[in-house]
Amino acid sequence: MRTTLDIEEDVLAAIKELARVQNESAGRVLSRLAREALAGSQNLKSLESEKKVSVAGFRPFAARGFVVGNDQVNALRDREGV
Repeated sequence: MRTTLDIEEDVLAAIKELARVQNESAGRVLSRLAREALAGSQNLKSLESEKKVSVAGFRPFAARGFVVGNDQVNALRDREGV
Protein backbone atom coordinates (compact mmCIF):
# COMPACT_ATOMS: atom_id res chain seq x y z
CA MET A 1 0.00 0.00 0.00
CA ARG A 2 1.30 3.46 -0.85
CA THR A 3 1.10 6.37 1.57
CA THR A 4 2.99 9.53 2.40
CA LEU A 5 4.87 9.86 5.71
CA ASP A 6 7.13 12.52 7.19
CA ILE A 7 10.19 10.60 8.35
CA GLU A 8 13.07 12.34 10.08
CA GLU A 9 16.31 12.39 8.09
CA ASP A 10 18.37 10.27 10.50
CA VAL A 11 15.69 7.58 10.63
CA LEU A 12 15.34 7.52 6.84
CA ALA A 13 19.11 7.23 6.46
CA ALA A 14 19.17 4.28 8.86
CA ILE A 15 16.29 2.58 7.03
CA LYS A 16 17.98 3.07 3.65
CA GLU A 17 21.26 1.69 5.00
CA LEU A 18 19.51 -1.37 6.44
CA ALA A 19 17.69 -1.86 3.14
CA ARG A 20 20.98 -1.68 1.24
CA VAL A 21 22.72 -4.14 3.57
CA GLN A 22 19.76 -6.54 3.59
CA ASN A 23 19.09 -6.13 -0.15
CA GLU A 24 15.46 -5.18 0.49
CA SER A 25 13.31 -2.15 -0.23
CA ALA A 26 13.19 0.64 2.33
CA GLY A 27 9.43 0.17 2.61
CA ARG A 28 9.80 -3.52 3.45
CA VAL A 29 12.47 -2.75 6.08
CA LEU A 30 10.36 0.01 7.63
CA SER A 31 7.29 -2.25 7.70
CA ARG A 32 9.24 -5.04 9.42
CA LEU A 33 10.73 -2.67 12.00
CA ALA A 34 7.36 -1.05 12.73
CA ARG A 35 5.72 -4.47 13.06
CA GLU A 36 8.41 -5.60 15.53
CA ALA A 37 8.11 -2.38 17.54
CA LEU A 38 4.33 -2.60 17.68
CA ALA A 39 4.56 -6.22 18.80
CA GLY A 40 6.92 -5.14 21.60
CA SER A 41 9.86 -7.22 20.43
CA GLN A 42 13.24 -6.42 19.00
CA ASN A 43 14.50 -9.10 16.67
CA LEU A 44 18.15 -8.14 16.24
CA LYS A 45 19.30 -11.62 15.19
CA SER A 46 19.42 -10.52 11.55
CA LEU A 47 21.69 -7.60 12.49
CA GLU A 48 23.91 -9.77 14.68
CA SER A 49 24.34 -12.30 11.90
CA GLU A 50 25.58 -9.53 9.60
CA LYS A 51 28.78 -8.98 11.62
CA LYS A 52 27.53 -6.17 13.86
CA VAL A 53 26.29 -3.91 11.08
CA SER A 54 26.48 -0.19 11.76
CA VAL A 55 23.26 1.64 10.92
CA ALA A 56 23.62 5.37 10.28
CA GLY A 57 26.74 5.45 12.43
CA PHE A 58 25.54 3.38 15.40
CA ARG A 59 24.94 -0.24 16.29
CA PRO A 60 21.63 -1.13 17.94
CA PHE A 61 21.94 -2.60 21.42
CA ALA A 62 20.54 -6.02 22.19
CA ALA A 63 17.09 -6.05 23.78
CA ARG A 64 17.08 -6.12 27.59
CA GLY A 65 13.42 -6.88 28.15
CA PHE A 66 12.09 -3.34 28.64
CA VAL A 67 11.42 -0.24 26.60
CA VAL A 68 13.01 3.12 27.47
CA GLY A 69 10.55 5.96 26.97
CA ASN A 70 10.97 9.66 26.31
CA ASP A 71 10.18 10.49 29.95
CA GLN A 72 13.12 8.40 31.12
CA VAL A 73 15.45 9.94 28.53
CA ASN A 74 14.35 13.47 29.45
CA ALA A 75 14.82 12.78 33.16
CA LEU A 76 18.34 11.51 32.48
CA ARG A 77 19.11 14.58 30.38
CA ASP A 78 17.87 16.85 33.18
CA ARG A 79 19.89 14.95 35.76
CA GLU A 80 23.08 15.05 33.62
CA GLY A 81 22.57 18.66 32.52
CA VAL A 82 22.50 17.84 28.84
